[in-house]
Amino acid sequence: NFGQAGIFSVGLASIMYLTCQDIVAGSATVGDLVLVNGLLFQLSVPLNFIGSVYREVRQSLIDMEAQFQLQDTRPNIEDALDVSDYSPSTQ
Repeated sequence: NFGQAGIFSVGLASIMYLTCQDIVAGSATVGDLVLVNGLLFQLSVPLNFIGSVYREVRQSLIDMEAQFQLQDTRPNIEDALDVSDYSPSTQ
């Protein structure tokens, strides 16, 4: 998420700089600068959510793979063939 935030911040700074140049040139107003800033911040919220969902799904898949590997592992200690099941009610 740090990389995504860095990319977004660089993009936001670039767009704000370009809009400021347009204001100095007279082809944009301060309201245009506010508009650009607001639109980009509205774009960042869904992107952060999608990034969080992607990270959680990826981690879940990694955890499932580890679980399946653990499930396939044979224990070092095994029961003898002639033992009976333990039942606490027969004690």
